[in-house]
Amino acid sequence: MTGLSPEMIADSVVTLASLIGLALFAQVLRMQQPRTAITQRFLFVIQVVAALLTIRLLQWLTEVEWIGRLTFAVAGLVPLAMLLVTETLLRRHAPLALKAWAAGGALLFALVAMLAGPDQALVATVSLAIFQVTTFVALTLLVLGRDRQSLSVAENTTIDRLALSLVLIVPLAMTDFRTEFLDLPVRLSGIAILAVCWLGLTLRRSDATQSEVISATAALVVGLVVASLCIMELAGLDARTTVQVMAIVMSVGLLALIFNQARLIRRADKVGRVLDVLADTRLDEHGAFLQALQTRALTSGALILDADGLNDFDAAFHDYLLHQTIVSSDNLDQLGNPQLAEQFDWFFRKFEASHAMLVSKDPLRIMALNVPTLAQSRQLEQELRIAQRLATLLAERGASHG
Repeated sequence: MTGLSPEMIADSVVTLASLIGLALFAQVLRMQQPRTAITQRFLFVIQVVAALLTIRLLQWLTEVEWIGRLTFAVAGLVPLAMLLVTETLLRRHAPLALKAWAAGGALLFALVAMLAGPDQALVATVSLAIFQVTTFVALTLLVLGRDRQSLSVAENTTIDRLALSLVLIVPLAMTDFRTEFLDLPVRLSGIAILAVCWLGLTLRRSDATQSEVISATAALVVGLVVASLCIMELAGLDARTTVQVMAIVMSVGLLALIFNQARLIRRADKVGRVLDVLADTRLDEHGAFLQALQTRALTSGALILDADGLNDFDAAFHDYLLHQTIVSSDNLDQLGNPQLAEQFDWFFRKFEASHAMLVSKDPLRIMALNVPTLAQSRQLEQELRIAQRLATLLAERGASHG
């Protein structure tokens, strides 16, 4: 990268980070089933923005003039795509004038991409900036002026984060329009895109409030800014280079947050498949339910042990499970009985298990399952308890009908 200018290096890193962030966000959205209208429209926005960023990278690296013209066509679609998402979230149509403005602009800049020459590049760039900014401002006002009473709490939370995203996008998008009159050190729209991806992913966390998400994001940004200023002081960088370093550090930091959040969501969805048994399995047979548990995600490979398989364990072991229903290998010190703890320790080592779960009282049947340590969570424990209760209820129902 020695032949690239500092501006090109900073722009490329920020743009590449935002592309990866969009890919991770899209991957999480595609996991959502059933696929809703808002999901489809979010994916459309992601595809349009990803195409724009890809074209920009290619144009910067190749300096082919016709590739640069394509950016006008794709960038002209962004406001229209955002309008479609906003309408779906608000569950109402945008004003006809705003629709005509967004659709007309998209068509106009498609023509500009085909017909405009190098002499019209400055006029086209300024026009695109005005078109995008005015549309985003109009969408922000539309979102802020909505009737909150007509929407649910979850819908209002989603829209609030969209509004915050628009507030970030408007000023940072302006830095993309670098001209001979406005020579900024780095294009910052990629950072706004990463922030939108982060805010979007946090919507899937039911345990995070709006203020917690905003405060965590603000803490990250402040920390990255302080780190960049320290680098500037240590390396003796000028102000322009410091802004470029700050943009690179911030984009990489946000990408790391997005990667981690997407990983947690994928893992949570995998864990959640324990409860998919309730939707996908016939619940009129106890045996079929247990077989389904044995093939589902984190409970796959679980062993079903009857009285003959539990000959190594005494009545105290059996009685404890009948009352506690689930015992984890991590909680043996809480049993309060050294002899009982020793028996459970032997159970877990003998069957290479992390949990012992009662699935039938009469006859006594125990499920021994091994959940990886990193996949264990309070949510998983709750889901196992639900599965355990249903298993014992089905066993009792089968016994009464028998």
